[in-house]
Amino acid sequence: MTELGILDLVPIRAGGTAREALENAADLARSAEQSGYRRYWLAEHHFASLASSAPAVVAAHVLSATSTIRVGAGAVQLSQRVAARVAEEWGTLATLHPGRVDLGLGRSSGRADQYREALTRTPTPAVVPVADHPVVDGVVLPKPRDLRELVDSARIKTGLAVITPPGDVPDYATQVREILALLAGRFTPEGLDSPLHLTPGEGSDLLPWILGNSPGASAQLAGRLGLPFVANYHLAPGHTVQTVAAYREAFEPGVLDTPYLVVSADVLAAESSGDAHRLARSFLPWLDSVSRGVGAIEIPDADDVAASEVERLTARHSARVATRFVGDPDDVVGRLAALAALTEADELILTTLTHRHDDRVRSHRLIADAWRDRTPKAEKIR
Repeated sequence: MTELGILDLVPIRAGGTAREALENAADLARSAEQSGYRRYWLAEHHFASLASSAPAVVAAHVLSATSTIRVGAGAVQLSQRVAARVAEEWGTLATLHPGRVDLGLGRSSGRADQYREALTRTPTPAVVPVADHPVVDGVVLPKPRDLRELVDSARIKTGLAVITPPGDVPDYATQVREILALLAGRFTPEGLDSPLHLTPGEGSDLLPWILGNSPGASAQLAGRLGLPFVANYHLAPGHTVQTVAAYREAFEPGVLDTPYLVVSADVLAAESSGDAHRLARSFLPWLDSVSRGVGAIEIPDADDVAASEVERLTARHSARVATRFVGDPDDVVGRLAALAALTEADELILTTLTHRHDDRVRSHRLIADAWRDRTPKAEKIR
C-alpha cells in the first residue's frame, strides 16, 4: 500500500509545558512505529509555542525512544544554517542510527519580502465558503492564498533576523549540493586540492529530501538532482498539482533513478465524525495566530473555543478548513486516497494538531488501521 508518515510540530497544549511536548513526541513516534507508519518527521519552528526549534536534538531523543521507524526533519531551514553544520549534525545521527535517518531540506529565504510584497496588492474581497472551493477528483484545490493575511509584523521581522546569520542569504541550491558532496566524500572547496571529509557522516546512508510549497526553485532543484520531494498540500494546496508536475518534469536520474513523491496533508480522525469536528475546534485559534504573524499559540482546549469563534475563524480561514481532512476514519482515508490518486504520490505524510495528546495518538492509529484496509501496496524507498 501507499506508505504513510507523520509530520510532528511538537505542539505545546494550553496549560502544558515544552518538556511534556517533547515527551509526547517520543510517545507519538513509538505509537506510529507500532501502527506501521514509515516515517516520523519533525518540523522546524522558532519563537512559538512549539517545541521543535532544534529538530536534530529532538530527532536524537525520538531515535533513542524507537527502534525501526525512520526519523527526519521536515524541514531544516537552510537559510538559517551553514550547510556543513547541517551535514555534521544529521550525519552523526545517521551514523548512530543507520538506515533510520532522513534529512528534509527547506528553503525559507525571502519569506519576509514575500509577505511585504503581498501587502501592496489589491486584497481579495470575496469570502469563499468552505463548501465552494474548487474540487478536482475529490480533492479540494483552492485558489492560491492571498498572503495579505500574513501581517508584516515586527515579530516576524525580528524573529527572522535573530535566527538568520548576518550577510547575504546563502544560495539554496549551492547549500544542497554542498551537503550531497560532503556525504559522498567529494566536497573540495575553492583553494583546496583535496576534499574535506565529513566525520561522522561521510558514506552514511543519510537520505536528503527537498520540501516545497510551489512549482518554483525547490521542486525544480529536487528534480534536477534526482532527489525525493515532498509537496506541501497542507500548507499550499492551491499550488499542489503544479508543484508535483514541476518536480516530475524537472527530474533527472541522480540520487534516485526515478522520481519519488510524498504529499503532506493535515488530518484529524475520531471514532465519529461529530467527535472529530468537535476536537478540530482547537485548530482554529492556533491557525489564526500563525496567520496573523503573532506566533503559534498553545493549543487550546476544544471546549474553550466558543461557537461564535468557530464560525468567524472558519469563514476567515475557509481554504485551510476545506483542505483539512476531518472526520471518522473512513472519511479521512477516503480523502487521503483521492489526494494520493490525483498526485500519484508514493507516500503521504500526515500532520495533526489537538489539545490532548491522546486524541492525536488515537487519530493516527485510526487512520493507519483504516488505510491498511483500503489501499494497494506501493514500492518503498529506504
